[in-house]
Amino acid sequence: MLGATHGAMIPRARAPRLLPGRPHLKIDYGTALSPLRWAAVTLDHLLWQISAETPPQPHEHSYDARHDILRERPTTRGDHMRLSSIRACGFRSLQDVSLDDCGELNVLIGKNNSGKSNLLSAVRAFFDFFQVSGDVVSISPTVHRGTDWHRQSGKRVVTLDAKLSMNEQEISQLKEDIALEAQQLRNALFSSSAECGISVRLTFDGRDRPVGYVSKVSFFTANEEGNEIFAMEEESAAEIALNVRRVSQAREEMEALNVGMGGLREDEFRMAKEVGVSYALRSHRGSLSDSQMRSLNQIIKNASSPEEFTQICRSKVSQLKTEMEAVERAEIENPVKSFSGESTAVPDYVTKLIARIAGLRVHHLSEQRNPIGAVEARKILRLKTSRGQGAVLAGIQSVVSTLLGVQIDAFSSDETSRRGNQSAAELDVDDFLVQVNGSGIREALRLILDYEFEKPHILLVEEPEVHLHPALETALMQYLRSVSEKCQVFLTTHSTNFLDVGSLKNVYMVSKTPETTVRLLNVAEAEEAIPQELGIRLSSLFMYDRLVFVEGPSDEQLLRIFAETLGISFGQASVGFVTTGGARNFTHFATASTLTFLGKRNVRTVFLLDRDERNNQDLDKLRARIDGISELVVLDRRELENYLLDANVLARYLVIRTDGALQPSPEEVQEKIDKACEGLRSVAIERRALKEICAPVIPRREKVITRDAEEDFLTAAKRELDEVLLAVQELRNSVEKTLQLAENDVEARWSDSKIDLIPGDEILKRLFREYGLSFNKRKDSVRIASVMTGAEIPAEMKRIIDGLVV
Repeated sequence: MLGATHGAMIPRARAPRLLPGRPHLKIDYGTALSPLRWAAVTLDHLLWQISAETPPQPHEHSYDARHDILRERPTTRGDHMRLSSIRACGFRSLQDVSLDDCGELNVLIGKNNSGKSNLLSAVRAFFDFFQVSGDVVSISPTVHRGTDWHRQSGKRVVTLDAKLSMNEQEISQLKEDIALEAQQLRNALFSSSAECGISVRLTFDGRDRPVGYVSKVSFFTANEEGNEIFAMEEESAAEIALNVRRVSQAREEMEALNVGMGGLREDEFRMAKEVGVSYALRSHRGSLSDSQMRSLNQIIKNASSPEEFTQICRSKVSQLKTEMEAVERAEIENPVKSFSGESTAVPDYVTKLIARIAGLRVHHLSEQRNPIGAVEARKILRLKTSRGQGAVLAGIQSVVSTLLGVQIDAFSSDETSRRGNQSAAELDVDDFLVQVNGSGIREALRLILDYEFEKPHILLVEEPEVHLHPALETALMQYLRSVSEKCQVFLTTHSTNFLDVGSLKNVYMVSKTPETTVRLLNVAEAEEAIPQELGIRLSSLFMYDRLVFVEGPSDEQLLRIFAETLGISFGQASVGFVTTGGARNFTHFATASTLTFLGKRNVRTVFLLDRDERNNQDLDKLRARIDGISELVVLDRRELENYLLDANVLARYLVIRTDGALQPSPEEVQEKIDKACEGLRSVAIERRALKEICAPVIPRREKVITRDAEEDFLTAAKRELDEVLLAVQELRNSVEKTLQLAENDVEARWSDSKIDLIPGDEILKRLFREYGLSFNKRKDSVRIASVMTGAEIPAEMKRIIDGLVV
């Protein structure tokens, strides 16, 4: 704040700080300094470089991209505040959205346009406010564009509420700062040790002239909001903003006057009197605004000589300084609230707190990233040529080599850099320029090098999986997990692989229905409820509204192709598939605990089974196992491949399969299908008989355990085994009868349903063999389905697919 510690309401012009007492040159996202102020800050920074001792040689490092200065940065997560939660109201697509219980590694997963990026932008906007303004009020707020206001809000007001967790030392320091201004409340301040951190509300108002301000700061505990330590209403913020604008305008005018005083010789003064100051000060044209030029023109018109012009400028500078000091000393008419009551000045402890928040380094890798290349090459080259930085470079190269399997290095180029006479730098990946490497390697390098050079406290990453193959995607996720031990990470993703690598605690589902909503997923509960051996991935639990259990991967492929042909989107309906490996695993997957858990998550489950040789009694038993917690759909035909046995479709496919070498007619294909069925009649009979003959006969363990008290273990075990042997003997004695019953059943249904009684893949194998071809169930089934028209898809299949998305 400007002026003395009491009554000061206006921020002094100051360079952003990275370390206490060390100016750090920084351009932050779109924040612009006038060229004169830029020159002044640059000079200040240069003087520090000259006077500062040799930078330390830490294990952890940071990098200043503009001046190639390495300096120490603390990276222990416990040594700084971290984001515990954030709530955004009225910001872009976020009408009222909270990201709660934030941890070390936070994964935001959801569909396109659901609001994931806006959540990260809200986090960035919160911290940008402090780094850009450095005060309780900003007249150039980070939230001000037309697209920043929620579409349904005519108020043009955004609030960002964030909870920042703090360690005991930070909380104690804040209390000590408060006590310095309110000694009478020291005992009350330190009587409690339940505080976990601070809650800060930022308000951005775009109704008139954009302004952002800290509207509330309070402690928070594990269960509730704590004592309020600062609050500011709209009127107070508007008053401070007005004073800030007055000081800012005065400072700009002083800059122009200083340029004028030092830049006009006598001949230039005469030229300025005749044609205007713009031509006379053409070397400074880029550093002065139009309003500053107009101000100088007016002074020159009123001056008769260069000396008088200089005298007028000096007098004006003195007047402006007096006005600025008066504004600095003035108390505000609309008081703010402090810990001890109303105040006409912003307390120093608030100013110090803001400085601490501004010291948190936040790095944002947005979806639109700058291509990797010359900038990173200069940084690596600087490490190579700086004394004592070889270990730092070796560490970065080791990380890249371990994760990506490539070696990086940098060299001076023969070409001249655009910056001037210095040599340009080039980045090599495995002895090739980085530009000729694949996009996956470049994107992964972008993330890794950004973190390794910047070492931020908070890292925001959008879509880290872009251009990455699955193996590299998993490696990068593991890297981000290790990074999160020192740096809080927030990332957005479409990739379910980021859910399925395991050991994630903070996974958020972002949806838009129609407003953006966020739900923290209980991954631990899911991992406990869903046995790993089932093969159900965590992504299946949280990314889909419906899960369809099918017997094999080809079943899923056929259903997807049928749905696409019918114009039905499983993606839009959030339908996912789980492969069970066959109907024999039905009971393994259809456990009550699994299906009940999925039901609680509002995930509808459907088991789609082949008919095979099941009768109505079999189906009733299956339905009874999942009654009320899931749904069972059984095909009318024996299996999915039976729905491909359309003569017209198969005739077209055989032409395609043989590149026109075969030209069978549908009639010819139907004749061969009928022939294949006749040749497989015995197979249909045998499969039906085997269902009874090979029914499992298993010794009942429970019968032995729950035996009568007077029966010993050996007697009970032998009795149970004898019963099994007796059941097997009965099956053996009735084989001929079972076979005869199966034959009678098949013969009774043969004329009407023969094509449904035989395994469809067996029919297709015989059909293809007739044409000298082999049939591959996995490949050919999918291709046959893809040439079917909507009208050729059987009505039963249409009903099944409709039922999966309703």
